[in-house]
Amino acid sequence: MENQVHTIVFDARMAVGAPSGIQRYTRSLLRALPPQLEPDERLHVIIGEAEAPWLPEHPQVTVHPLTLDPLSRSGRSKAQKLIRSLKPQVTHAPSAFTPIRIPGRLVLTLHDILPISHPRYSSFWFKFLWRFTAFRAIHHARKLIGSSSDTLKTAAKFFGRRILARGIVIPPGVDPIFYPQPEDAAEAFRRIHHLPDRFLLYVGSDEPHKNLTTLLHAQANADPTATLPLVIAGFDSANHPLRKEAEQLGLDESQLIWLPQLPDAEMPLLYTAARVFLFPSLVEGFCFPVLEAMACGTPVICSAINVLKEVTGGAAKVVHPTDRQEWSKAIHTATVSLDWHDTFRAKGLAHAQALTWEKAASETLSVYRQLYPKFR
Repeated sequence: MENQVHTIVFDARMAVGAPSGIQRYTRSLLRALPPQLEPDERLHVIIGEAEAPWLPEHPQVTVHPLTLDPLSRSGRSKAQKLIRSLKPQVTHAPSAFTPIRIPGRLVLTLHDILPISHPRYSSFWFKFLWRFTAFRAIHHARKLIGSSSDTLKTAAKFFGRRILARGIVIPPGVDPIFYPQPEDAAEAFRRIHHLPDRFLLYVGSDEPHKNLTTLLHAQANADPTATLPLVIAGFDSANHPLRKEAEQLGLDESQLIWLPQLPDAEMPLLYTAARVFLFPSLVEGFCFPVLEAMACGTPVICSAINVLKEVTGGAAKVVHPTDRQEWSKAIHTATVSLDWHDTFRAKGLAHAQALTWEKAASETLSVYRQLYPKFR
């Protein structure tokens, strides 16, 4: 049956709302997959919004809007009925919250298992959903794609080492919009946002495991005449607890600047404009901001946790996540040493350039093709 069509479903319903790692992964991978489809492959994408302007049209790709809450019972039921009607040979879910009673074989991407490995960072409701929904998806999946080997090894501690036989590591890519921006554009960006010529940068959420309090204390302990202002980008509530903590530490506007969440199109300018990127997280599954900063030519200092050491591949300065004095020393060196800056800038650029979504898409399609039924 040489003319047999291979049907793939991609459950992209979780890639909605505020920017997140799952959203970045899902949208970037889906933009890279269609050009590599074989003539006999059809890709059906289920989205959780009315339309997907981020996904270019392609003759072998069909988009199915399904705007119900993907975590609700009705949302799961509708998604299950839709997938059954499409009769796929492979369904790929970038989140563990996906139907499992469906035709074909399930491919599941694991970014992290924080609700299980570090339950104190998740709400009761989210841990409940994980225990009764995600658990089953992980056990049911024929293939598990880990964004890092650390993620798969951590999962094996809770689900048994047998899942490693179903696992494969496919590192995500870096979006091509992230590259060093011209200096005049970076300078104009600084002027528009009232930023100094040189500054330290953090980009991300304010969740407790991001460990921003360590940066605040490191900044408070630094010699104000020998350090740079710290820009925290991504949230800007005047009543945020971190703002109150900063005030208690005596950090003023010359030491700390709050920047709201910026559009994706402006992020390369923000990274390029910064002197050093800081990421003190206590736990991660993967970390897009670290690689995006590297791709824009900004040196990185990050936590010396296994996943970040793996993701950065020796191209970042790693520091114990909670050693405030060590962070202060590392930041001081990065601030005053031109050799340090140039060395880690070159390392970061080379490392980030090797991670492409085209490569990730090619390896992901190879996983799908291994699962196609053998027709006689």
